[in-house]
Amino acid sequence: MRKIVFILLAVVICFSPVGVSSQNIFQKAANKISSWFSGGEKERASDKTGHIDIAQLTLDENLSIPDLGKQARKIRTAQSREMKRLQKARLSDLKLIRNYEVLKATLSASNLFLPNDTVLSDRADIYLRPFLAALRVPDFYHVMLVMHSDDTGSEAYSLDLTRARAHAVRDWFTRNGGNTDFVVIYEAGAFDPIASNETLEGRARNRRLDIYLIPGEKMVDMARRGELDKR
Repeated sequence: MRKIVFILLAVVICFSPVGVSSQNIFQKAANKISSWFSGGEKERASDKTGHIDIAQLTLDENLSIPDLGKQARKIRTAQSREMKRLQKARLSDLKLIRNYEVLKATLSASNLFLPNDTVLSDRADIYLRPFLAALRVPDFYHVMLVMHSDDTGSEAYSLDLTRARAHAVRDWFTRNGGNTDFVVIYEAGAFDPIASNETLEGRARNRRLDIYLIPGEKMVDMARRGELDKR
C-alpha cells in the first residue's frame, strides 16, 4: 500500500507546474491522493453496514439521496398525499422540493419554545404530533430537523441554543413513540436567515424549525413492491 502511495505521489509531483514550491507541491499531491483513498474508504464503510450513515452527512448531502429511479413517480404521489394530510392538521408552511420528492415543513420557534428557552412549551405538542405518523416505520423517512435562530445573540450562543432545541424536538418524538433511528439534527444558529434581522417580524421568521421528510429505503422498497398506495 505504501509503495502505491509513493508512486502516485511521484506522478503528481512530476506533472505539477514549474515554479510552485516543493512544500506546496507535496501538500497538493498528498491532498489529491488522500481524496482518492478516502472516497474508497467511505464507500466500503457504507457497504459494511448496508446503509449510508446519514448522521455523518451534511444537510445538502442528505437532501440529494436516495436516487429514486423508476419509483420516483409513485413516491411523488405519496409525498403529495402526505402534504395534504399535514395541511389537514393545520400546518400551513409546507412545500415539496427536489422535484416534488422531499417534503419540507417549517414551524415557528415561538410555537415550540418560550423566548430563549430550550424546553418545549405546552402547545408544542399540537405542532409536533402530526409528524409522528412519519416516524412509525423505521427508514420510511429520513427526517432532518434543522433549527434556526435570529442573530441577536453571539455565534456560540445561537449554535448552543439551536442545538439544544433540536435535541429537545428529537427527544419529544422518541418519548411519544416515534422511531428516531433515521432522524438527524442540525443546529444552524443564525447562519441561514430567510428575512432581515433588522426588524422584529424578520427575526421572528428566522427563529424556526425546518423539518425535511426525505424518502427512506423502506419507502422506496414499498414503492417497488406496489405497497405504497396501501399505506
